[in-house]
Amino acid sequence: MHHPVYVFRHGETVWNAEKRAQGFLDSPLTETGRAQARAMGRALAHELRQAGHAPADVVVRASPLGRVRETLALAAEEAGLTHHDGSFDDRLREMSWGEWDGLTGPEIEARWPGAMAARRLDRWRYEPPGGENYIVAAARARAALDDIAALAMERPVAVFAHGGIGRVLRGLFLRVPEAEILDMDQPQDAFYRLHRDTAARIVSHGAD
Repeated sequence: MHHPVYVFRHGETVWNAEKRAQGFLDSPLTETGRAQARAMGRALAHELRQAGHAPADVVVRASPLGRVRETLALAAEEAGLTHHDGSFDDRLREMSWGEWDGLTGPEIEARWPGAMAARRLDRWRYEPPGGENYIVAAARARAALDDIAALAMERPVAVFAHGGIGRVLRGLFLRVPEAEILDMDQPQDAFYRLHRDTAARIVSHGAD
């Protein structure tokens, strides 16, 4: 990729604060989440200035889920990004927890005793009832990443997505083992610049 790809996770949501699985379901950003989105937009604007890229040159690709749309709208306003209906890509949706979407850990344990422990034994392959495992998510992330990499041959790309699918994108880009992907962080107050076989973590606090 000749140009960088910036990978963002959405800001904190109500369900994040309540420790509920979201998956394909949604909840709005908290006030903290909205502040995080704005700060990430300002940090991206700073990055683009440092690299000599005009905001209008940045291609946006994003999950269509509401929490990402809300984050993108706030960050784009700060950074001067433009986006449209074609910017949204279903392959960038978060991993689905299936029947677990919307539930807390204790609620899942009460309805499916032992299931959470079973998942911890093989997080890459375990598939929640009606949901996805990392194998399925990685297949669609790979297809999305291939298209993003093609775009980045010509222009910088800003990708707005989620914690789980975002670390899969980073891991595939870096070509690291499954276990290393699972240990990657999922920040909501920082984002990553993927470029030249490296992933640089950019903290949004204090950005110009």
